[in-house]
Amino acid sequence: MSPSTNGLDEDDRVGYDPTTNTYHNQIAREDSDSLCVTIIMTVSAVTGQEPYAMEPLYSVLDPDALEACILHERKDSVQVSFSYEGCTVTIAGSGEITVQPEK
Repeated sequence: MSPSTNGLDEDDRVGYDPTTNTYHNQIAREDSDSLCVTIIMTVSAVTGQEPYAMEPLYSVLDPDALEACILHERKDSVQVSFSYEGCTVTIAGSGEITVQPEK
């Protein structure tokens, strides 16, 4: 699967690693509102779905708890993974978001 088949273009901040079939993005630490939005937009870019057509993120996990783990702790050793819209999403304490489509 390549970025071009998923509707990604150079305007997207989502990078693709063909060796692991994963997509990567980075959250803006200075903007806590961006965490959930960045997750949703990254998964949207990977799956080709419109964000408003996707399941609400809060139905999968507690956004406040996720923010507390990732943004407030700011520990690189922290990592949170969950399934969302047919993908495994992993957010590292460093702010990196990794999305791997499930097969």
